[in-house]
Amino acid sequence: MTSNERSAQGGDPVCWVNRVCPECGRFADDETVDSDDPRCAECGAELSV
Repeated sequence: MTSNERSAQGGDPVCWVNRVCPECGRFADDETVDSDDPRCAECGAELSV
């Protein structure tokens, strides 16, 4: 696949999936991901990042 073909596909890489809360779907920011106990800022669910 060429770089032009990749850019034509668009979208974010699949690796962002681990930042989505399994309970409410909120996206975790860098500060949350880097913390010792990553939890969703919206619902408090534990994140597996």
